[in-house]
Amino acid sequence: MKRAVVGTAGAIALMLALAGCTPGSDAASGSAASGKVVTDPGQIGKATVKVLNTYSDNTSPIDRWYTQIVKTFEKKYPNVTIKTESVADPSSTLKLRLADAATPDIVPANNGWNGIGDFSSENLIANLDGYAKAYGWDKTIPASLYKHGLVTTDGKNIGEGSAFGVPINQGGLITVFYDRALMKKLGVSVPTTMSDFEADAAKAKAAGITPIQLGVQDGWSALPMLNALQASLAKGNGVADFVFSKGSGNAENTALTEASQKYVDWMKAGYYPKNFVGTASGDASQSFVNGNGLFYFWYSGFLPFTDQAQEDKFGMFTMPRGDSAPVTSVASTSQNFSIAEKSKVKDAAALFLNFMASKDAGQIAIDNGLIPAYGNYSANTSSPMMNDGLKVLSQVTKSNGYVPYFNWTTPQMSGVMTKNVALLLNGSLPPAGVTSAAQAEYNTFRATKK
Repeated sequence: MKRAVVGTAGAIALMLALAGCTPGSDAASGSAASGKVVTDPGQIGKATVKVLNTYSDNTSPIDRWYTQIVKTFEKKYPNVTIKTESVADPSSTLKLRLADAATPDIVPANNGWNGIGDFSSENLIANLDGYAKAYGWDKTIPASLYKHGLVTTDGKNIGEGSAFGVPINQGGLITVFYDRALMKKLGVSVPTTMSDFEADAAKAKAAGITPIQLGVQDGWSALPMLNALQASLAKGNGVADFVFSKGSGNAENTALTEASQKYVDWMKAGYYPKNFVGTASGDASQSFVNGNGLFYFWYSGFLPFTDQAQEDKFGMFTMPRGDSAPVTSVASTSQNFSIAEKSKVKDAAALFLNFMASKDAGQIAIDNGLIPAYGNYSANTSSPMMNDGLKVLSQVTKSNGYVPYFNWTTPQMSGVMTKNVALLLNGSLPPAGVTSAAQAEYNTFRATKK
């Protein structure tokens, strides 16, 4: 699922064989697939790397993170200059830009079949295996997160094969935010089981407090909570196996029916605001921040807080696993970055990606009030919200529990799910029908990959 970052006062919109030569020259440098790459900054020489990203709001924490990343990188590697172009949504023109000789060197190719799966099969983005081996990405990045950037070179599968994208160390987990004051007022604590969560929601409803803030007018904004419920209810690696076409390819193993049923049950119990269907996600986010709702399922780091003091009136946790398994979370980096096949400075571009994937980049995220994508960091900051997030991050990193977005399964799955969850919520489609529709979309797409 592509997510474009908007500022703290806004909402989130749903969005996504190399030739070796002399390092630093104008011809394409490095042969990442064969391993003939240059990682020594001194040998890379002077280079300018053009980066296209979606960090288009200069007031947002993530834009401040990226700006500091560039400054720190250029100070550390003065021979490499980063030139950035930021646009809110480059997806409609990205394929054309990658085909142009003047392509940006680093591009925000989405995970899944609607991004790297498509671009890699058309030879538009570079095979990064050589860099992955040289920099050790496959060793330092949790395997369940690293596989988000993998595609087989025959174009038949994602989640395995060669690296065509790099998980940078700033990300977003679908977490459950909670209002600390309301939790204290109700006399409840952070739930550790699904039963606890539902008991807290029932208690909020009885007290006249909205149990779960929600706004699904955007369509896609109905999916984060559904995805979180799947990650909670699915057995083992059921969701990842389906997304990455492993095992039986049975959508029932993703707990989509159970998650859809839970979605409806909570609606019937009155746990959502009265007009949640007609409420935009940005308005729901703002309403939650204004104190309307005990819980809110959303992406970490993407709520419209005005300042740190307001942010720390809230906390976050991941939805408890129904099978008492180690903590997992639907999660990815805030941006998957790939290197254009036509880039003439691949070695310099990979050096920059390696920095964005580093532990230092994760610390820069923390310094800007954001959660890294992976790693263990001290949860002893001055911010209670940040401490919550770092604890969750540590748990997910330890359990290797990064669950991919269900939408990555096929190029059209996002539209299929958006349509059918809307039908689910208006009573036109039963929970099992959501799963059947997803299965039909999966079967149709996989038939093209045989």
